[in-house]
Amino acid sequence: MDLRRRLFVAHIPMALDALVIILTYFLTYLFRNQLHRIGLEALVPFSYYFPMLLWILAVWMILLKVFNCYSLKQNQVLFAQGEVFIKLILVEGLGLAIISTLLFFLNEKMISRTFLLFFCLFNFIAINLLRLITTVFLSSKINNRLHRHVLVLGNELMAEQFLAVQDEMPELLFKPDINPDFIFPSGCILKKEEWQKLTQDVMHYLMDHVVDEILLVFRNLDLFLAAPLINECRHLGLAANIILDTSEIYYPKTESEKIGPFNIISFQSYDYSPLQRLVKWLMDMAGGLAGVLVFIPAYIILGPLIKLTSPGPVLFTQTRKGKNGREFKLYKFRTMYKDAEERKKEFLAQNEMQGHVFKLKEDPRITPVGKFLRRTSLDEIPQFLNILKGEMSLVGTRPPTVDEFEAYEARHRRRLSVQPGLTGLWQVSGRNRISDFEDIVKLDTEYIDNWSIWLDIKIILKTFTVLFEGR
Repeated sequence: MDLRRRLFVAHIPMALDALVIILTYFLTYLFRNQLHRIGLEALVPFSYYFPMLLWILAVWMILLKVFNCYSLKQNQVLFAQGEVFIKLILVEGLGLAIISTLLFFLNEKMISRTFLLFFCLFNFIAINLLRLITTVFLSSKINNRLHRHVLVLGNELMAEQFLAVQDEMPELLFKPDINPDFIFPSGCILKKEEWQKLTQDVMHYLMDHVVDEILLVFRNLDLFLAAPLINECRHLGLAANIILDTSEIYYPKTESEKIGPFNIISFQSYDYSPLQRLVKWLMDMAGGLAGVLVFIPAYIILGPLIKLTSPGPVLFTQTRKGKNGREFKLYKFRTMYKDAEERKKEFLAQNEMQGHVFKLKEDPRITPVGKFLRRTSLDEIPQFLNILKGEMSLVGTRPPTVDEFEAYEARHRRRLSVQPGLTGLWQVSGRNRISDFEDIVKLDTEYIDNWSIWLDIKIILKTFTVLFEGR
């Protein structure tokens, strides 16, 4: 299927949203400026407001993308509009908060706050109307003229499976053409003579029917035997698509690209977009800077207390394993006596965790101040330094020690396929009640497979709840 065409279709809603935001901004200015007749202060000239339009456009477009407001499948179904409605409320609310915060720090007093409120209200209504119009359009027959006729050739089961998938992807915009003569039993493997006959039959069919593309969905496709058919389609100016059977490969994400004469398929455990990665990095940097500002007074206050209760450094550093096995020095406020690591072997038999994590609730190696620091999680504050250094993230999976890592089975290493985090799904899911390492792996895998900016935000908010409850 034409990737550029699909991307163009998928980006049309983004372009329409941008146009709506710009028009709403102009109309809001005109509306708000007329309210001086009922006593509100008149606005300054629009030339003063124009630069802020660029900020609003950028913020709103990023938020719409982050909250996944561009699902064509979702926009096809009327009952899904409730979810879209809620997402747009979040976009307008968070957008207003970001712009208001920006104006506050810039000490900007000429921009009317009522203008911003009216803009959010009008923009919310306008984008909802646009989504409703999109839903009506996609569910009607008006858009059928945009579809491409695709002749399907291949094994029966694979053809059925692919057609079921394409129903979930309206942006493909194609109309399948199923001819029983070109659909073979699922276990059938065509020989050279059969491919020659198929090629001839398809060429005759193409001369008498409207076909824009062909789609090959063979379970065991021999590209050498299929090459004559594909080359004949090239002579006719038709696109030829090959669906490879990857049902026995259990990667959740794939992507393909052409490098020189080679077509490369890449299998990936996860696929986070560059925009999502950028937003996550910006959150990490902002959180890291804020955390360091907390770390400085915490060091001044807690440092002497740690020193007074036990000799040794204020900060405890330990080699941990980060993303894909990278080693780094993790920082914590020291909560144990100086010889804690040497004494660990004495208590291994008392480990309360099943698997590759050591945990002892009443650990005699912990200092009196250390118990308070652990209970309040204040010992974790120095890890904001790790976040600023790019070794950790605000949210992720907890980094294991070298000993724990070396005891991992191969499947456990998936925990380290993302940047380790200060907090994570395990920490907010009752870490004190989890006693099996496999449950931790399950939660970490769930986080990796379902990651989104919104999930990170929810985990951060829930972390504060857990801290206040003292869990």
